[in-house]
Amino acid sequence: MLRCSLLTLYVSGVYSDILIASFDGAAATTQEWTEQNDPVMGGKSTGTFSVDHHNQVGVFNGTCAIVPFLKAPGFIKVTSNGPTPDVSNCQNLVLNVNSRTKYTGFRVSFSNDHYPSGKFFANGYKSNFLAPVGEFADVTLPFTGFSSHWDDGTGEPITTCAKDPKACPTVQVLKNMKTLSIWAEGVEGDVHLEVKSIRASGCKSSDLAFV
Repeated sequence: MLRCSLLTLYVSGVYSDILIASFDGAAATTQEWTEQNDPVMGGKSTGTFSVDHHNQVGVFNGTCAIVPFLKAPGFIKVTSNGPTPDVSNCQNLVLNVNSRTKYTGFRVSFSNDHYPSGKFFANGYKSNFLAPVGEFADVTLPFTGFSSHWDDGTGEPITTCAKDPKACPTVQVLKNMKTLSIWAEGVEGDVHLEVKSIRASGCKSSDLAFV
């Protein structure tokens, strides 16, 4: 009897996390961070960023103040410099953070890409987030919720990734985000945010087996 051998391809999906930045001294995930205050039209916002080595957290502290000329809140932000891993097979950006104030104007961005004909100072893909107050917890932000088409005066999106594919992070960008920024923007108030880590989640890998 002639028997046919059957070739079967099994794909088992495994989801994992990829750590991007931490403050525990690990060489692979230690970034250099620089704080910047609003320079536009005589902005009055002030901020600092430091690393609490004992508690292994980054501390973003300051005040987002009204820009007198614009009569609207400005911004403070902290920006990373250092290598970033390939997260192109991942679904989310996850911040493990703790806010000591009930500030509601936090944003996070990555990359320096510029939307075609976008606002002059609007570089990178940005998403708003609400930080947990009084305790550390994960803030999970789908990459599909980030947009490169945002208003550089308020930080708010002009068009979303869901409605404008040109505003979505590309695979190439997620392979190398180059830089990350955490913002306090567009909302007046005091800021004290502790950052334990930044990672990507829902990262897909496939195990292939032939039988």
